[in-house]
Amino acid sequence: MPQSKSRHPHKHIQQHEPSNTFPKHKKANRSIIVTAIFFAFIGLGVSYFVGGTGITGLIIGVVLGAVAGSIFAWQVNKSLSKK
Repeated sequence: MPQSKSRHPHKHIQQHEPSNTFPKHKKANRSIIVTAIFFAFIGLGVSYFVGGTGITGLIIGVVLGAVAGSIFAWQVNKSLSKK
């Protein structure tokens, strides 16, 4: 389409959203995963010091820590999204 020579250029700079941004739900999912892993390591440490080196106790500690971390992160994301 031909452009008019008498047409003035736009005064506004076109700002585009950067391509490296993620939607909010992906950021929330990422934070839940990171928090669950962090709490899993804390659960591993607590179960090691409380129950010793038994593999069953360590696995239970990791699972309980990961579940607690994911619930904690889910609640934090839910409360922050209300604001």
